[in-house]
Amino acid sequence: MNNFKIISDTSCDLTNDIIEKYDIGLVPFKITFDGVNYLKEGVDITIEEFYDKISVKGVFPKTSLPSIQDYADKFKPYLEEGQDILCICLTSEFSGSYGSAVNAAEMLLEEYPDRNIKIMDSRAVTFLQGLLVMDIGEYRSQGKNIDEVYNLVESYKNENLIYLTLDTLEYLEKGGRIGKASAFAGGILNIKPIIKFKDGGITPHSKVRGRKKALNEVVELSAEFLKGKENEYRVKVLHNRCENDAKEIESYVKAKGIIPLMGIGHIGVTITAHGGLGMTGIVMLKNKP
Repeated sequence: MNNFKIISDTSCDLTNDIIEKYDIGLVPFKITFDGVNYLKEGVDITIEEFYDKISVKGVFPKTSLPSIQDYADKFKPYLEEGQDILCICLTSEFSGSYGSAVNAAEMLLEEYPDRNIKIMDSRAVTFLQGLLVMDIGEYRSQGKNIDEVYNLVESYKNENLIYLTLDTLEYLEKGGRIGKASAFAGGILNIKPIIKFKDGGITPHSKVRGRKKALNEVVELSAEFLKGKENEYRVKVLHNRCENDAKEIESYVKAKGIIPLMGIGHIGVTITAHGGLGMTGIVMLKNKP
């Protein structure tokens, strides 16, 4: 009854030791730097190699979602072994990864009608999705069956919030999210946007002049959200190759009396490709029941 495999796409940004601990199967996103050759995240290119490539000025990668066949190829061996599958994907607001997984499951259930395949839209990104994957692993280790685990995680997965600041507007401009004039003016004026992730999607929250002010604003906004309910949420600081800024945020957070018990982690390929290096922020997810 409890024999099910946990699968996620690579946007969950989990470390190898956590992946091994919870026996997680990963379906990789793909990255291209030339529009022709595609590299599988975590297979053909590591996160550090990716950071190195985009640290070169003028390099703007694009991501490609896992296909229906990618998911089918990952699911099928476990189904043949008699295992059920619980797969959790990057928020459907950002990507068609969830749709690919759903279509693969529908196709395979015709061949394996006695198996149970659950596909979950995480409504989350980066380590926020990763936390949900870890929760699934914890629940499974407690002996809960696939339906119990799915329903439990569904009950609180939307109780989350992320505040991030970006160091550059170039990637937003290249992705068509802001105009060239806005990106140019922002660069000249040292404008740092604050981005809010909530309800499965990202929205611009505010603009701050200067990096230090942006870091402090991320903490102030997070502290405001957590006020009076600090013990109800898990908190983690994230960054992509700006560790000193992440440590500064961590010190600000501690000064506010909010301890990021989960420490500091990395923002992976999927989000970095759209925001560039120098992103840092705070992830908050409600404690699991």
